[in-house]
Amino acid sequence: MHNLDGRVALLTGASRGIGPLISDRLARAGLKLVLLARDRARLEAEVARLRAAGATVIAVPGDVCDAGAQEAALTAAEGLGGLSALINNAGVEDFGHLTDTAPETIADTVAVNLTAPLQLCRRALPALLARDEAQIVNLASVAGLLGTPYGATYSATKAGLIMASLSLRMELAETRVGVTAVCPAFVHGAGMHEEAKRLVGRAPALLGSTTAEATADAVLRALRDNPAELIVNDAPLRPLVGFGRSLPGFATWLTGRLAGPYMRKLADARRPPGA
Repeated sequence: MHNLDGRVALLTGASRGIGPLISDRLARAGLKLVLLARDRARLEAEVARLRAAGATVIAVPGDVCDAGAQEAALTAAEGLGGLSALINNAGVEDFGHLTDTAPETIADTVAVNLTAPLQLCRRALPALLARDEAQIVNLASVAGLLGTPYGATYSATKAGLIMASLSLRMELAETRVGVTAVCPAFVHGAGMHEEAKRLVGRAPALLGSTTAEATADAVLRALRDNPAELIVNDAPLRPLVGFGRSLPGFATWLTGRLAGPYMRKLADARRPPGA
């Protein structure tokens, strides 16, 4: 989208992690915001902070997986002038031994990371198609491009979100709605990796990483430039991703060698007593 000023964006997962940084970038670019998140207290504090800085913001407390919350957020966007940008940021991770993972945890991870974004895209498309320009940004992960040891469910959901983004981009190619998958590596400063760092320390430098600020900047770039995919990492991952698509056996071996020890350490730290 060439001009973001005055347009309306819906951001999920807005109350924690990289959500507040994304909302900052959007507000500074002049967008009006609808923020959807489960944590009412954090969400209201975030809205108060943004309004104090002059932003137009509406809070919609609710579960991103709930159809009623999704519809309420879309209705709020229409009240601000019509939705132009959907940013599916809400996500959960469940890195650990798959045998230790409860069935309901697997179901919840799939619901939040994959089903909810697809349902929101479906519900939002009539409004997005009515705009002169519009954009969908799906926060995926490098784990969806290469797979991550001890992250079968998480990697599967992020791979699914990347493929959903590319598929929808092709479906909408003759419209004015763009679709981008943003794929960060280990994010320092906010988000899921902070909890892992608390348990087992920072991921090895060889794996690469990024910052919460760089990830938020990538979301803004996606809105403006409509790339199909943005990998956000301080190390060049594109060659390895290319190997992964042409030589999956080699890429799996190399990723396992690089990431396996750290991810196993994290998985072991999360094992329930006696497992």
